[in-house]
Parts: sequence; structure tokens; C-alpha cells
Amino acid sequence: MAIGLKFDKQKILGKDYRDITAALQLDQLFGKLTLREAKPLFAFEDDLTQPRNADGSYPQASTGEILGIDVDLRSSVQSEVIKFTIVGVTPADFEALGIAFNDEVVLEGIRVAYYAIPQGGNRSNNGYKLFAEGISKAGAVKAEVPKKDDKMPKK
Repeated sequence: MAIGLKFDKQKILGKDYRDITAALQLDQLFGKLTLREAKPLFAFEDDLTQPRNADGSYPQASTGEILGIDVDLRSSVQSEVIKFTIVGVTPADFEALGIAFNDEVVLEGIRVAYYAIPQGGNRSNNGYKLFAEGISKAGAVKAEVPKKDDKMPKK
């Protein structure tokens, strides 16, 4: 991490991330966003009934709990499809918004989070995860979507 930059750790969906949102200009980072795909994000836990993997971890099994919606969005600035997790929105809530393929969308409460997972030696698995608290069709009248509970800390 760069000298002089200190980003607080935030717990989002039960995992710790460094929230770097404050250091970014989000409107310039993503530009116009259009929907490509949306699917539920399920919670997973260790399946202790199965033998361990080669790395010593247990295989993962879905608990059936829906944590939110993963959406693939085409960014006009990034010129590629990027994945956001909309926290606490159920598939029924998302369907009620009437957002279809290639519709322009607006995200509320965007969080850009950095993660680094040590892999041993000098290696690590690192990258960025993108979260949002809500989604709506661009130009649509904003309707309140009921929240399951607060899974993402407030700014």
C-alpha cells in the first residue's frame, strides 16, 4: 500500500475488506452502466461431511441464504463488463424494479473494496470487489426497496 494512504477495514457480507471508495471519483471511474446479467448471491459454509481439499480447506456448500444480487454491468468508461454485488436485495426485490438486459442503471451507496489473501511465500491473491446498497433503472422514479438487514456498514 502506498505511503500516506490509510484505508479502514470494513466488514461486508461477513468478510473484511479495505474500503478505498473515499480515494476515488466514482462518477469518472464507471460512467454509464448497463445491465448484462443478474443472479442471486448465495451464502456458503464449509461442508464438514466431505474430505478436505488438497490445500487443507473443506469443500464449500450453499446454505440457501441469499445475501444479495450479483450483477454484471457494462461500463462505458472501463469498456468492459464489471461485477457488482448489490447487498441485501432479494431476487423478488430486483424483479420488481423491472430492469431488463441493456437497460441503463444507477447504483446507490457504491463501495470499492480491496482484498489481499496471503498464499505463502511472497505470493498473494489480491484484487477489488465492487458493492452497492441499491440499484434502480436510470430515469425511473426511485421506489424504496425493503432491506433485509444492514450487511454493509454506512459511510
